[in-house]
Amino acid sequence: MATGTALFYETFLIIVFFLLVATAGYFFLNRQSTPTPQTNNLESRKTVEDYFIENMRVSREEAKKMAAEGVILRVSKDTTLMGIVGNIYYYGFIDNEDAFNKLLKSASDTKQGREGTIKAGDNTIDTQTSYYLNYNMTDEEIADTLLNKGKFEENFTRYNYLFMPSGPSK
Repeated sequence: MATGTALFYETFLIIVFFLLVATAGYFFLNRQSTPTPQTNNLESRKTVEDYFIENMRVSREEAKKMAAEGVILRVSKDTTLMGIVGNIYYYGFIDNEDAFNKLLKSASDTKQGREGTIKAGDNTIDTQTSYYLNYNMTDEEIADTLLNKGKFEENFTRYNYLFMPSGPSK
């Protein structure tokens, strides 16, 4: 009787072992890899043309015309540094959020920030301010624009858009 009980437990343990291996194998083979923002496929990001189509309800042709000469990035008083960097990454102006954050902290900030400014290290990005961007700008040019070339708007809430069509500032 003792031999039959031992055989039963051995068989039971072998079956449990194979079930655990099979379950672990199933989860290993079917796991969803969660890419970090830096390893996302760049093709899955959008463009400002997509933004104009989705938010301003314009045709693809009109959106291309609107974005052809660059856009205005509007930074409201509720915007965060992570929000700015995330959006310019998502819409394809920069390709590496971490490197751009470091650049914002180390670039030359020659303009004193206004009240309610966003901090990037010791540097500042003004809120209630518009910034001209285009896809031909380097990361350094975009950082310089955000730190030094904003246009404050008294009536900032007039438009509720992140991006607006525009040409270069005159």
